[in-house]
Order: sequence, then C-alpha cells, then structure tokens
Amino acid sequence: MSFPHFETHFITIRDNVRLAYNHEGGGGVPLVMLHGWPGGKRLFWRNIGPLVAAGFEVIVPDQRGFGETPPVPGGPLSVQESARDIRALLESLGHDSCVLVGGDMGSGVSIQLLQSHPGLVKRFVTYNGFVPMIPEAYAAAGLPSSQFEVMAEISDHFALHALEADKLAAGFDSDEARLAYVKRYFQGHVWKEGGPMRHLAGPNRIDDSEAEFLAEQIKSETSFRAALNFYEGVMKPAPDAGEFLIDRPIDVETLVLWGMEDEIVGELYPSWMEVGCTDIVGPFLVRCGHFLQWEAADVLNSAVRSFCRDLLPQ
Repeated sequence: MSFPHFETHFITIRDNVRLAYNHEGGGGVPLVMLHGWPGGKRLFWRNIGPLVAAGFEVIVPDQRGFGETPPVPGGPLSVQESARDIRALLESLGHDSCVLVGGDMGSGVSIQLLQSHPGLVKRFVTYNGFVPMIPEAYAAAGLPSSQFEVMAEISDHFALHALEADKLAAGFDSDEARLAYVKRYFQGHVWKEGGPMRHLAGPNRIDDSEAEFLAEQIKSETSFRAALNFYEGVMKPAPDAGEFLIDRPIDVETLVLWGMEDEIVGELYPSWMEVGCTDIVGPFLVRCGHFLQWEAADVLNSAVRSFCRDLLPQ
C-alpha cells in the first residue's frame, strides 16, 4: 500500500534540539498538528494536503525522540518541555499565532502551550486525549474527578510506560520486537492482565501495513525508550520541568471531536471536556477510534476547515 509522503525539514531550536518537521503551504494560516504516543508526524500525512489546499500553512513536528527528531541527552520529553519546543519552532518560522490540533498526549502539550502563552493559539481542535485536571469541577458535575484513575481501571499501560520504562525497554532485543509491540496499539490487544481484547483504533480500521508504517516511527532502541519519556514526564515529572498548566479550564475556543470506538480513553471524555472548556464547539462523535486524524481523516480535515472558516482566505 502506498501512503502520502512529505519532505522532512530540520531546525535547531532551544537546548540544541534538532527538530524534524513537515512544513507545507507557506503563507497560509499557521496550523500546528501534534502527535502523541505511539506516533510521529506520519499520523498527519492524510491531513496535510487537504488542509494546505484549504489555505493553511501546516506544521507537523516529530517531538523529541519520535520519528526523525533525536532525543536530547539529559533532556527528557516532558509536556512542559515539548510545549516550549513548539513555541520555539513557531518563533523560528516567524509566527506569533496559530491554530493548534492535538490528540492523545499531543493534546496535553497543546493545552500546556495555550495556557503558557495566552493569545498564541487562536483556535484549538482536540480529540481523544487529555482533559483539564480540574477534579472539583468534575465532581460538582457528577463526573469522576480523575481521567487517569478511570483509565487505570481499563489499562495498565500508563503505569507500565511511566514507572517501568527501563524494564519494558530492556525486554525487547530487536527493532522487530519493538515494532510488534507498538503495532498492537494500532490493532488491539489485552490492556490489563486477565482482561478482554480492547482497541484504541476502531476495530479493523487500521490494517497491518498501515500499522507497520505508523509504528516504524518509534521502533529503534533509542526512539522507543525516548518516547516513553512522554509518560514519565506526566507521572513523575523532573523537578526542573516547570509549572504544569493543565490544572485549569481551557478558555480558547475549542472544537472537541470524540472517536467513539476508542475503548481506552473512555466514553466520559466528551462529558469531561464539556466541563473543562469554557468556549466549546461540540463535542461531536465520530465513528472511529483513537487515531481520528488517520482513521477519519476526511472528517478531521473538513471539521478544521469549517471551524476556522473565518480565518481562511475568502
């Protein structure tokens, strides 16, 4: 099967981070798209072309340790650090504002970025990812107060990746073994010992060749271990990581999509986001799973275009 392909650019930004990114549609409305785990910029290769055609300048980085961006020794990938990387990338490209799209942990980086730089993000589009950490507000609305606690009842992977990263990484002796492990996240597996088969992607929506194409981005020993820093940065942040700003409502105008076949993030995601966003459009339910940008690319492309219609050339 053939897949879209886009040129990779490299730029050295803060802390000598050599960031790899796709950059298409110069002169359009700046649009940054952020992946989570497992991922990399390839996850958005079904979105770049149509969104450039709609009038966006599309910027899609590989975050530290993913894809073609190497990890930085002594510089693990925390949400705070990655948000600073994205801000530096935008500045280097000459932009002081953008539209931001993020799912999974990319949504956490997105929230950190928009909270740390008021006015930078003009619109935010998010799906199947982090919700603001505002437990009192959720409890008042009759919802469970912690997204992570609810997810932990379904899956062990967050604790495994965050708290036993070295042990997990040491258990693989080849790129092929790591590739097989990552592919499971695109095609389903047992997420909790003794539990049922569950899926992130909608069942049968990502075939074997697609899963391999997407999983290749973090199959090497170096990138696999570095990518687990995403989890470590949330569960056990470094003392110098900086303030974690996902503990307040989102006040940027936000379009929320929900890939309803995602069995891990859970069906409470839309309800949490209704409480956590002060200026929300949606939530809209989409018949797909966690990887909405790939599984339902046409839906995301048209949603972003419509949501930002007034910002685009007429």
